Amino acid sequence: MVEKIDSLIKSYYDSLNGKYLQIADFLLNNQFDENLSIQRLAKDCDVSPATISRFVKILNLKNFQSLKLALLNRKINFPIYHGIDKDDSYLEIAQKTFSANIAALNSTIALLDEKSLEQAVSCIINSNVVALFGLGASEIVAQNGYHKLLRTATNVTHATDYHMQLMQATRLQERDCAIIISHSGENKDILEIAKVLHDNSVPMIVITSFGNSAITKYATFTLLSISEEKNFRVDALHALIAQMSIIDSLFMMIAVRSGKKTDEVYQSIRAEINKTRNKKEAE
Repeated sequence: MVEKIDSLIKSYYDSLNGKYLQIADFLLNNQFDENLSIQRLAKDCDVSPATISRFVKILNLKNFQSLKLALLNRKINFPIYHGIDKDDSYLEIAQKTFSANIAALNSTIALLDEKSLEQAVSCIINSNVVALFGLGASEIVAQNGYHKLLRTATNVTHATDYHMQLMQATRLQERDCAIIISHSGENKDILEIAKVLHDNSVPMIVITSFGNSAITKYATFTLLSISEEKNFRVDALHALIAQMSIIDSLFMMIAVRSGKKTDEVYQSIRAEINKTRNKKEAE
């Protein structure tokens, strides 16, 4: 977790309360040296060492030593959101928006790890059918993923309507794979889809912004897209860009790993598209 502990804590922050919130605030607002111990941290946070250990488990870290190493090697991240004021010029608003998008991407890439990506890609490549699910703004990301994966050897499917997605989920089986995109991870309709998939033993790759949101309980693999809740609800905008970047990354990994098969599909698609272009030019 080197260099990404702040992003990790923020991804769980909104679901924390009580003593765990105290610990999170203390970690985010202080720097630490090599003398840090679980007893010292517990005292500074006014909690017990056992509470620190439980907090470490919430973050899915192996032990306190993992947390300590991450804290010692942390780098201060750019804030994800730079407040937009009504008196800002058009250029200043654009600069702040770009800055926030860049920060969201940097925070998201910092939390990706080799093993999770390898497992997610393997799940997709070895599946009979890959289905993408997302509602609202997340449906845009799912549709982008569908568009990208059509260019690979993957047998991919996607429906835009909620009820169609629910029906689609009931058809998937254990040898298939589902990719679910949900910013909050709490939408009741997407949770119903996840439950159906879980009941059918379908492996799920979940892309969400919050590390212990309700949907992660169903996930086989979770990929976090980092954003923060701020004014004007721009958090969802930045999450959208980060989620699309995760999808694009998965597409590139699948294309590279499936090699010749994907190349044949891609060339076939290009040939058909070129035919339509040639017809239009002839007209």
